[in-house]
Amino acid sequence: MVGCFVLPQYDPIINGLQHAYSLGDFVVANCSSDMSSPPAKLYWFINDRIVPSDFLQPQQETTIDNDGFTLRYRTLEIRFHIDEVRLGKIKGKLALKCLARIDAIPQGTRESTQIIYIPMTDELRNQKLINWRSGVW
Repeated sequence: MVGCFVLPQYDPIINGLQHAYSLGDFVVANCSSDMSSPPAKLYWFINDRIVPSDFLQPQQETTIDNDGFTLRYRTLEIRFHIDEVRLGKIKGKLALKCLARIDAIPQGTRESTQIIYIPMTDELRNQKLINWRSGVW
């Protein structure tokens, strides 16, 4: 605890992601911050670029009273289609990062990252060719 602040103890949790995606798929994921006071503000990044606000749903906040402190955690949902523009220079994967920041307290910043792998068209063709040659088909 710093002054009258309660800092988050854990990194934000990213959930809702599928195990596999393809080009053109729709991604929906949530990021939830740890409890803190004041509440952390959540930010989403794709390949280290902050996402536009039209990818985000309104931030949700939950309040809990704990030993005389009012603690809050927030959840922020991201929604977007996977396309060539979002993949950028790093073909075949997207790094989704959620940053939970308490602006008044820099040491209260926490983050989590998950990588989404997206097979490119050439990789899919090569995989089908390998399976065909090995008699899997």
